[in-house]
Amino acid sequence: MRLSHLCGRAWPEGALLDALKLSPSLDVLDVGAGDGRLVRELARRGHAGRVVGVDPTPGPGVQPAHAEALPFPDASFDVVLFARVLAHLPDQARALAEARRVLRPGRRVWVATHGPAHLRATWAALGQPLAPGKAHPEPALTLTCPLTLTADDAQFLLGTYGEEAEVSPHLFPVQDAAQLLIWRHSPSL
Repeated sequence: MRLSHLCGRAWPEGALLDALKLSPSLDVLDVGAGDGRLVRELARRGHAGRVVGVDPTPGPGVQPAHAEALPFPDASFDVVLFARVLAHLPDQARALAEARRVLRPGRRVWVATHGPAHLRATWAALGQPLAPGKAHPEPALTLTCPLTLTADDAQFLLGTYGEEAEVSPHLFPVQDAAQLLIWRHSPSL
């Protein structure tokens, strides 16, 4: 919610839906829906198709389910979304296989994750430069939202990652960016 406030729009669900330009009649499955923000954003936009969110620890309006064992028949959805969740799953290959199973022929699985520029300046100001990580294939879309973070924002973000550190107010505000990389997976992958 704080990044949404700083970006001036719903981050990442609003930015992701803007970029994907989903037809309002498509049936959408949000895997790893958490508190259901993406599901609610689709409803707020008047999405007419069926929208289902699943998560092992679901919030309101989200069904309990694991990505590796989706409780839906074959060919149930037009779009399957993994927004900032695939990297956290114990069996990514099984989760993608399940997504393809519940996907209708000719439709798409979309995977979105934070990119290397996501909050880079803030982490550097906190003395925690990000590790380079492994290389990813070229994303279909990249979304970047410039923002300015205060020392209070940085302290809050540290807490969301389960981190504690002394935040030096003189290092802030920081001009930074939230970033999301989005990949499109065809059913044949």
